[in-house]
Amino acid sequence: MVNHPPVPIGQLIDHVNNLKANDNLKFSAEYESIDPGQQFTWENSNLEVNKAKNRYANVIAYDHSRVVLQPMDNLPGSDYINANYMDGYRKQNAYIATQGPLPDTVADFWRMAWEQKCCTIVMMTKIGGTDQMKGTETYDMMGVTLIDTLELAYYTIRTFALQRAGATEKREIRHFQFTAWPDHGVPEHCAPLLMFLRRVRASNPPDAGPIVVHCSAGVGRTGAFIVIDAMLERMKQEKTLDVYGHVTCLRAQRNYMVQTEDQYIFIHDCLVEAVTCGNTEVPARALANHVHKLSLLDDLSGVSGLELEFRSLAQMKPPASAKFTSASLPANKLKNRLVNILPYENCRVYLQPIRGVEGSDYINASWIDGYRQRACYIATQGPLPDTAEDFWRMLWEHNSTIVVNLTKLREQGREKCHQYWPGERSARYQYFVVDPMAEYNMPSYILREFKVTDARDGQSRTVRQFHFTEWPDQGVPKSGEGFIEFIGQVHKTKEQFGQDGPITVHCSAGVGRTGVFLTLAVVLERMRYEGVVDMYQTVRTLRTQRPAMVQTEDQYQFCYTAALEYLSSFDHYAA
Repeated sequence: MVNHPPVPIGQLIDHVNNLKANDNLKFSAEYESIDPGQQFTWENSNLEVNKAKNRYANVIAYDHSRVVLQPMDNLPGSDYINANYMDGYRKQNAYIATQGPLPDTVADFWRMAWEQKCCTIVMMTKIGGTDQMKGTETYDMMGVTLIDTLELAYYTIRTFALQRAGATEKREIRHFQFTAWPDHGVPEHCAPLLMFLRRVRASNPPDAGPIVVHCSAGVGRTGAFIVIDAMLERMKQEKTLDVYGHVTCLRAQRNYMVQTEDQYIFIHDCLVEAVTCGNTEVPARALANHVHKLSLLDDLSGVSGLELEFRSLAQMKPPASAKFTSASLPANKLKNRLVNILPYENCRVYLQPIRGVEGSDYINASWIDGYRQRACYIATQGPLPDTAEDFWRMLWEHNSTIVVNLTKLREQGREKCHQYWPGERSARYQYFVVDPMAEYNMPSYILREFKVTDARDGQSRTVRQFHFTEWPDQGVPKSGEGFIEFIGQVHKTKEQFGQDGPITVHCSAGVGRTGVFLTLAVVLERMRYEGVVDMYQTVRTLRTQRPAMVQTEDQYQFCYTAALEYLSSFDHYAA
């Protein structure tokens, strides 16, 4: 019997690297050594009256740890739900793990939430179960009303009000749905789930009943959530982590908890990320103080906190799936402005292939997530003379009607971006005729409006280009205020004209100034909704979608400066 003692936090990275060696050899052995079999009785799950209440025949609720509902009118089986209490860190019954409700068990689900005095429900699947509600529904004398929904890029938060028929007491429950877990396997990056976990944890009152967690069966993703959350709590109190021990403990409370080796490895990856990066979220009201601290030089190294933070970003390893397959094909090499700034294959923007033309589906452009929506931006390089046609094709095919240009055509005597738009008269770019309609000179930008017509079928639409003119050839703008107003104007125009497509952003390489624009777009919106700032994780997440986003320390510092200037325009934060 191999011993699996708790791992000191300082040794976690080496420990995980050791488990991952030789194609996860030791991970496989460790995971498989946790007893998956039946350890206890599950007689209630097997009763004829309850069998139909189990989503899967083999995922049951052990008798000793099951959640027992208050029986109703002597109805046989009315005390049964496929749900088990789960221990957290130093807290018994901190969670309830349950299956995604079936049509016939939804009433039992809400009854359980009421009886157990739960304030928080966590849903780890994109669809099914507790996310379908609109308005007020009544389940067996329990009224459930959807009060509020906030949809974000990686998760959705709903607020429900619960009231028993004939009673005056009303309770609110927060429902957190994580939408970024893929249908197969595990998420590619840990940051979205860690951000989600913090939000759940911050929302759950200390005196609340157990946190209800469900996916489909209530064992795989549910188990991963519970173990990561419990280990993050442990990390605050102790200097060791014990994933193996905690999974073993959960398996004695509900069978199959943490269902796959992939999930077991992902739990470790999330904890490594949490240990490496720490929690870099800062309340907006504390941002000025935080930025001041970052500017101070360390006595020993003579390096500022900001420089250390930026260096730490540079040490981040690209994701395992970070391949540049299409970007490196011979047919596409000349379409890249810089040989070292290429789109990751899994994030690249595809063009519709042109029959017989090799590489015609390629453009050096990447999909970027916003704060409230996935893939709502495209980050791309300044078009080259030979890629201007591809650029217009991309705008058309992905219905992008707003373009942000952050570079002059030439800077310091070198071409930074080809003039891909017409001057006085209309011009044709492959299938598209582009007519200049209007040009407005604003203090810090030029707004150009074009009518774009597809010559194949005569369809046309308006494309607006926001050309920021105040970025100096070297360094960053003196003040963040003008740039913040520019970002606001771009988004306001998008809302005004109600187009669904992404906003396309470019500078020269499509990573430096483009990275700053996108970082601030995400940070400012999050500040408005949550009152927190996480510059480090925002840039880190952008770099998982396109390499080198926010290219220089100057630019990184400018993001902080601009965020502070944005804050000082609000009295309630300025204090």
